[in-house]
Amino acid sequence: MLCLAFYKTRTLRTPQNYYLISLAATDILSAGNCSMTFVVLITGTWPYGDSICQLQGTVISICASVLLLTLGMITINRYVKICQSSSFYQKRFSKRNILISIAISWISTVFLVSGAFFARKTAYHFQPGKCWCFYRLDLKENLRLYITCCFSLTIFGTISLIVFTYYKVIRKIRAHFIQVCNSSLHNDNSLAFAEEVKITTMLFLTILASIICLSPAIIVDLYETLNGYYTLSRQVYLLNSFSFVSSSAINPLVMV
Repeated sequence: MLCLAFYKTRTLRTPQNYYLISLAATDILSAGNCSMTFVVLITGTWPYGDSICQLQGTVISICASVLLLTLGMITINRYVKICQSSSFYQKRFSKRNILISIAISWISTVFLVSGAFFARKTAYHFQPGKCWCFYRLDLKENLRLYITCCFSLTIFGTISLIVFTYYKVIRKIRAHFIQVCNSSLHNDNSLAFAEEVKITTMLFLTILASIICLSPAIIVDLYETLNGYYTLSRQVYLLNSFSFVSSSAINPLVMV
């Protein structure tokens, strides 16, 4: 629905909204994985074979990484829009530059995730607790370290960036409205700034909802990756899976 609205409505085709389309793409791919998980929950087995298992595990890893990178790019976009000059923003965030940044996020993620297959033919296996294919924890130490480093850098790098940029944005917004209130000025620039604040708030809620939904999955996956084996109950794994895909259900509601 979001992609259709973007296609049908010319006013929505602003360069910054391409980030939302990238975000929607990860949600659509995640929804495709959910259909296979639904069959697994009913049958209690993985009926699709090893090739589909490797594909599903790869797609899930790519979606999770691109989602985090896209959230990071959105925060940078908002920071520059609110805290820097209009000319600086237009120069850095042209339609061409935004599309290039999105392409880089997808291509680099595909390359990093596919790197596991250079060391082992089957990087993923069916995990009954999660009801989908997840990367193998019995991998060699160096390969497990590679996955852990990529995983950790993407997560903590993005979250640190979000915290820093939105702290700066909130300070800028607060200072602006204090200045407006003290001067009693309500010109066109103030109205335009208020509209940008509204957009920034919507995007912040999208980012916050995604992080809240992903946090249980991030904690569980990182814990078990460091341990090297599965130790938790099936209920925890199901909560892990449901929390991960719930961000795909929440994002369209927040953005609408």
